[in-house]
Amino acid sequence: MANYSLKSIFAPLPVTTRGQNFHLQTDPKNEKLLYCSGPAVVVRDLANPSVCYTYNEHSGTPTAACFAPSGYYICSGDTYGKVRVWDTTQETHIIKYEGHGLGATIRDICWSPDSKRILVGGCGRSSRTHCFLWDSGSSCGSLHGHSKDVNAIAHSPTRPFRAVTVSEDFHIGFHTGVPYKFEKTITAHKNFVNCVRYNPTGANFCTVSSDKRALLFDGKTGEQVGELKDGDGTAHKGGVMALSYNAAGTQLITSSADKTVRLWDIETEKCVSTLEMGKEINDQQLGCLWAGDFVVSVSFSGDINYLDLNSNAVTKVLRGHQKSIETMEVKSGKVYTSSFEGRSSIYDAESGDVQYFTGAGHKGKVLDTKISDDTLISVDLNNKILRTPLSTCEMGEDSSSVPSNVTFFDVHPGSGTEIYCCDNALVMFKDGSEVFSKDLSYDPNACTISPCGTVLAVGAKGDPKLYLYDIEGNSIVQRQEINLGAAATEIKFSPDGKLLGGATVGRAVLLLNVEQSYKPVHHCWSTSSKTISCAFSPDSRYFAVAGIDTNIIVGDVTQPMEPSIKMVRAHPLGTINRVRWLDEKTIVSTGSDMQVRQHTITV
Repeated sequence: MANYSLKSIFAPLPVTTRGQNFHLQTDPKNEKLLYCSGPAVVVRDLANPSVCYTYNEHSGTPTAACFAPSGYYICSGDTYGKVRVWDTTQETHIIKYEGHGLGATIRDICWSPDSKRILVGGCGRSSRTHCFLWDSGSSCGSLHGHSKDVNAIAHSPTRPFRAVTVSEDFHIGFHTGVPYKFEKTITAHKNFVNCVRYNPTGANFCTVSSDKRALLFDGKTGEQVGELKDGDGTAHKGGVMALSYNAAGTQLITSSADKTVRLWDIETEKCVSTLEMGKEINDQQLGCLWAGDFVVSVSFSGDINYLDLNSNAVTKVLRGHQKSIETMEVKSGKVYTSSFEGRSSIYDAESGDVQYFTGAGHKGKVLDTKISDDTLISVDLNNKILRTPLSTCEMGEDSSSVPSNVTFFDVHPGSGTEIYCCDNALVMFKDGSEVFSKDLSYDPNACTISPCGTVLAVGAKGDPKLYLYDIEGNSIVQRQEINLGAAATEIKFSPDGKLLGGATVGRAVLLLNVEQSYKPVHHCWSTSSKTISCAFSPDSRYFAVAGIDTNIIVGDVTQPMEPSIKMVRAHPLGTINRVRWLDEKTIVSTGSDMQVRQHTITV
């Protein structure tokens, strides 16, 4: 009896918003990196970022998360204003508390140092802050004083307890506790106050704002005691988005929309060093974190940068995707992905390291990709075709276009044949040039070329039929029409050419015997909803389908009447857009959750 296991998760990047800060958090041991991305809360190992896990149980989109000082729990909040407190020590991440923190999006969360109370801040009409006991949800005071959304919240690490909130109303709210009550409003900033953090010693706290300033306040009284500024009289040349103290509380870093990260000395209030991260809009620094020996920042592009403050350099960059991964292909231990906004990436399946394709890439959604020999061929929503050598991964040098909208295409390595499914037409390219076009009476939605390169199978959009064509030189000739139980969404020939399988809009899994004139193969596999992608294993033994129900179904074609392997919630909160085989026992899947996951089949 075959079984499966999750081998690895290649995490998505932070989903950023221009002009809005992004909060990074760490655990008490400074070993983990915590942030929210899409439908998941992501926890990554700082020393080895490829080691990670995700929490996927929020009904809304998670927007903030924070470790308890004990390290045993994480509190996360979402766009619905709900908070969930869950266990970090078990793989099941058992929930300990769920309730409404606010009436709308939660932007920041912090715990009291005794791990008993949780403070949240964010959006709402009447209440933009809330404080409660972590186990019962009972209120433990009142945090108020803001007329606009709260961007960040911080709690003093020592007694007497203090809480500080900062808001888009330009104000800082200072509160005493416990129970928490409003003490005063501080009006020192002249623009959005983006972040506040307490010194680990409790001596002071710092606020940063879009007015380019970073101010220091006494941790107990809330009186201003200083300002971090350079020769221009401000902390940065652009809005300051985030800050983070070192463990000793003697220094802190700030990140800014001016595309720099600065190191400051608290005692002298002077800038020690400035690290310029680039010159493009994507290089704006929206978040930062100082966790023990690790210093990281978040760019507007979502890239997570590891910084060395001694050499004033970037030592490592964590790359990936910020939007739904639409296409994927695999070759020689590499995973090639493209996402909704046109970003194309290369994952190393073993290490998880990610690199981006360079050059003039796609400017919009990538619809489909295929690998022909050592070339990645891709087509986007603008009908632009790019042929990118995998040796250089530089896009844009070889490009062409098709006259109408493309849905799918397939290639035959060796012959240079490319066939595109367009609006009521099939278009053939040979060696990068269009050589043939065939008008159709239906709208093609999926196609595949046989391993021998002489047969083309085409599925119809919204029509349960399969059309077979002979590829004769530079032309396509229709041969046969087959009725199906449901319209195909993706079809594939097995590598040995003996079977034709497909994903469909129905619950049925399509499997035809090529050697028996495409007679259906009787099997007992089914899905719970529409499937989108399918793939045969390299040895042609297993056939996998996946789709909108978040599951992957794997059937053994040598034993079609044996139950299939059902990978339940392979992508817990996202449609699976592509499934491919890395080798005979490893499946790679991607989807709308922006994650790349590897699953191992064991017999």
